[in-house]
Amino acid sequence: MPTMPPREGRQPGELAYDFTLQDLDGKEYRLKDLRGKRAVHLVFWATWCVPCVEEIPQLRKVYEHYKDQGLEIFGIVVPMNQTKEGVRAFVEKFRMTYPILWDEGMVLMDRYRIDSIPQNILVGRDGIILYTGTGLPRGYEDLVRRSLVPDAGSQATAR
Repeated sequence: MPTMPPREGRQPGELAYDFTLQDLDGKEYRLKDLRGKRAVHLVFWATWCVPCVEEIPQLRKVYEHYKDQGLEIFGIVVPMNQTKEGVRAFVEKFRMTYPILWDEGMVLMDRYRIDSIPQNILVGRDGIILYTGTGLPRGYEDLVRRSLVPDAGSQATAR
């Protein structure tokens, strides 16, 4: 009997909603273009969010270690009370080397029903959401390593 493909959604075990956003310089990024190629960690954040800022060193470390093995991190700016110029200065100060995407009109935030930040979503190479949570999970680096496996979606967790 044929199995049903995973439904599109925002929860672990579902195929992550596709999106196209621009970085602070106008370059477009589309999630679907990375399916089958890279695992993607989405982090919704803001410069004024203390827990968001506290996650940056670990995200930066993991990105530098795993980007050549197939990990992408998208820092998705929640544009409430922020400007692109202010975010750009913040990104430089904190040496954030992963792409920072601007969620104009908070469309993606609404689609993923983000109601608190930081909100982290780890998507495996297969496009299946492995983790969602308001912080980085215990054993985050192990989860990242598992996300790099082609069929990682069978290991989904939520917090």
